[in-house]
Amino acid sequence: MTVRLQGPRPQIVLLDPRLVEAYVDLSGLGPGEHPQVPIVVSIPARDVQVVDQRPASIFVVLDTVASRRLPVEVSLIGRPPEGVVIGNPRTSPPYVIVTGPARQVDAVRHALISVDTGALRQEVAGSLPVLPADANGQPVPGVQVTPKIVGVTLVVHEGAVSKVVPIVPTIVGTPPQALVVTSATPDPGTVTLTGPGSVLRTIVSAPTTPVDAGKARGDFSRRVLLQLPPNVTASVLQVTVTVHVGRGLLSTILRAVPVRVVGVPAGNASRVVPDHIDLQVEGPQDVVRRLTAQAVTVEVSAAGRQPGQYTATPRAILPQGVHVLTIRPAQVLVILSPS
Repeated sequence: MTVRLQGPRPQIVLLDPRLVEAYVDLSGLGPGEHPQVPIVVSIPARDVQVVDQRPASIFVVLDTVASRRLPVEVSLIGRPPEGVVIGNPRTSPPYVIVTGPARQVDAVRHALISVDTGALRQEVAGSLPVLPADANGQPVPGVQVTPKIVGVTLVVHEGAVSKVVPIVPTIVGTPPQALVVTSATPDPGTVTLTGPGSVLRTIVSAPTTPVDAGKARGDFSRRVLLQLPPNVTASVLQVTVTVHVGRGLLSTILRAVPVRVVGVPAGNASRVVPDHIDLQVEGPQDVVRRLTAQAVTVEVSAAGRQPGQYTATPRAILPQGVHVLTIRPAQVLVILSPS
């Protein structure tokens, strides 16, 4: 406020403004609004008087002092990491006292503690400030909370997560008489697993219980269970595994297989460069194991050709069930000349 004083110059000059006091006398006033309460100015100089002051009065609202006991509420902010479940928070003490003007105290509806759970992976125990808030969660000023700091404990549990993985048949035993398992197909091909996140993170597939192919002489199907770790459940309990059995295939490379020229016109002589090639073949194991370079026929045709040089693709004559994978070189030079 601004005060205008009048008095002897020496006293005015020596007057320290910090010694001038302004106050209002509230004695005799009850709770409620008081629009014009006079401001009293006290001057520590006997002959100095106040000739003007602005303002001369102020608006005063008096309220009764009230207290309220509220439970401490823990507000969880953010989304916990996948697979993390947060238990019920515990606070110590569980209640606080809110004190202040009755209107303010009446507006307080919550005593809040905020905890960020975005990176929470283990139990948290600490002390945090309590925020007095209204029904909309907004802070209420002008009140005192006792105690201001409250201990809070959050228990973290590992929750269940889900994961889709392929089903892998487990085949045991070897079919008889040179037969082999050529493929094993599960139906369905995938399964949804549910369990602790720490367990599912290491699982990349769901194996079946063993399917014995030791006596199989042809294709067959079996209804089997899945092999699951403890505390892990699956969207299906059983799957059908179809096992295909056939003659086992084997590939081999036959080196230096001789190449012969067939269909040479009469009166001509033939020569082939190179006259030996390498042949990679694949077929039933029992047949391929008996193959030798000398037992395989590789030929090129000169039928209808005139004397001269030309390139040709060798053709291999192989036992039934055996086929060519590669021929090196893929072409040879055939030379025809009059004999």
